[in-house]
Amino acid sequence: MKKKNYKSILAKFKKEIKDTNNHVFHGVDDWTLANDLLNGVLIGYTINERSKRELLHQIGLKYSLIPLCPGEVVDIDVSDDNRIMRSFVRTIFGKMQISPKKG
Repeated sequence: MKKKNYKSILAKFKKEIKDTNNHVFHGVDDWTLANDLLNGVLIGYTINERSKRELLHQIGLKYSLIPLCPGEVVDIDVSDDNRIMRSFVRTIFGKMQISPKKG
């Protein structure tokens, strides 16, 4: 299995974010990969508009990246028999799904 070059992927992600020309996304050049989450991207500030936070999340998923605002965490839902049901980012707006529920 080929190892992903997350620095290269991050550059493509940042370019797409910049191309949105959205004032909510600022300081994009300062966004960094997280140390404790292989594909996590630390953006360094909170996005207070739900639609903009959802847009950031959707663009991130396109690149297999998980953008994170301060205070946000990646979490999982577990079934009663301790099977992982799905993963998500816990945000101020609630859960933003990362991976779909597996049958």
